[in-house]
Amino acid sequence: MTALPILALALAACTETPATSDTEATSAGTTGTTGTASATATDATSDTPTTDTPTTDTPTNPSGSTSDATTSPTGQSTTDSGGADVTIYDVQMGKFAVDDVVTIKGVIVTSPVKLKDLKGTMFVEEPEGGEYSGIAVYMYDEVTAALDAPPGSIVDITASYSEFFDNSQLVVKAVGDITVVGQGQVPAPALVQSADIATGGPKAENYEGVLVEIDDAVVTDPAIDIGQFEVEGGARVSDYFLFDLGQAPKPKQGDVYPTVIGPLLYSFDQFQIAPRSLADLGDPGDTTGGTTGDTTGGGMSDTIYDIQMGKFQLMDPVTVEGVIATSGLTFKQDGFFVQDPKGGEYSGIFVYIGGNKVAVAPGDVLTIAGTYDEFFTYSEIKIAKPADIIKTGTAPVPAPAVVTSAEVATGGAKAENYEGVLVQVKNAKVSAAIDMNNEFIVDTKLRVDDLFFAKADWVAPKIGDTYTSITGPLAYTFDNFKVAPRTLADLVK
Repeated sequence: MTALPILALALAACTETPATSDTEATSAGTTGTTGTASATATDATSDTPTTDTPTTDTPTNPSGSTSDATTSPTGQSTTDSGGADVTIYDVQMGKFAVDDVVTIKGVIVTSPVKLKDLKGTMFVEEPEGGEYSGIAVYMYDEVTAALDAPPGSIVDITASYSEFFDNSQLVVKAVGDITVVGQGQVPAPALVQSADIATGGPKAENYEGVLVEIDDAVVTDPAIDIGQFEVEGGARVSDYFLFDLGQAPKPKQGDVYPTVIGPLLYSFDQFQIAPRSLADLGDPGDTTGGTTGDTTGGGMSDTIYDIQMGKFQLMDPVTVEGVIATSGLTFKQDGFFVQDPKGGEYSGIFVYIGGNKVAVAPGDVLTIAGTYDEFFTYSEIKIAKPADIIKTGTAPVPAPAVVTSAEVATGGAKAENYEGVLVQVKNAKVSAAIDMNNEFIVDTKLRVDDLFFAKADWVAPKIGDTYTSITGPLAYTFDNFKVAPRTLADLVK
């Protein structure tokens, strides 16, 4: 959201009555310095306002006019691929005027698509993240229908810059104006303070459209508005994505969410964090009923983060839900790796199955009940029987965390943090050939292990060979951290 005249993204509602008020329309027409509310609001919808109760439907056109799906508010085409190459930072920091056509390349999709009347809204972000790095993308129905861009997709966009009731957005009207050019990693959410990104907060404008995170969020008003609750510090949390998934949360006063993650949207004069799934909220507890990871304090499942960050004692029972398998079984058929869909540090762990017969593939979404153990200081969840692992669906494998060899090698500053996590090192040079353990070393520090390979299928690089990238879960055996490629495709020369 800039000081320019503004078009806005709407909030998802728990009611079937679309609504906005005359007051909302009037205020939108007076906040900007150029243009009018009726001239700019046609990008998003042609509904007519009916009540003054805010909902999570898209805010309506205050003039009641019908929008043209092929022209901009000024009547000119907005699909001119000759727009200037710019960044989201440029747009969010006020370098362009409303209705300017811009081309932004190499940005990453950070959310699913929110559908409304066949049109869609999603969020994108610059890979570097940070303030002013994110923005909403509003897409016409034919664009939404043709697009396959799950979170993590890298896209090029040509669009008109617009402000919809003070919410910055890029409006895409033609199928060819948004293209998936690759797959990457969703930027880590920016860790912020509730008061900083609440409405009126000193950082709210800066983080509009950006994936943000608040930790240890205490619910202070469980129903401050339809589909919204408020946490300590004043930040609001919206069911913008969750309502359509049937996952609208039901917080209680005093509940504590370990994390609240989501793009920061602006709608109906309020900044709101919009979790993309219940995984973005963690498991709530209350101030009297225990904390996350205490399975006796409310029946909530545990998280891999809880386990890897030391919240359990050895042999404590744990249950993790909605985790994603990042590998198949090891060559010995004794286990596999799983990860929380949000990824990041402390998000992965090895599941030891012993002699149990279990079928698992990368992308399996699983619920796992077992015990927490440390096998020679290697964290793992041990299961007792095959029924302790339940497949509940499939999902994309989380993108590997890009790290340096020095960070995750034995003694590295981030090695413990990324234990069990899918990682990737780039431009890795072989410094020691295969040893008696069938491992080789890159960059003088990091071991690469054959955990998933038969000896006959394993590689035998020469000293000086360079890999463009090496990907795999970060394992720990025989007192060393090591990357374990899952297939030969994880070793790219």
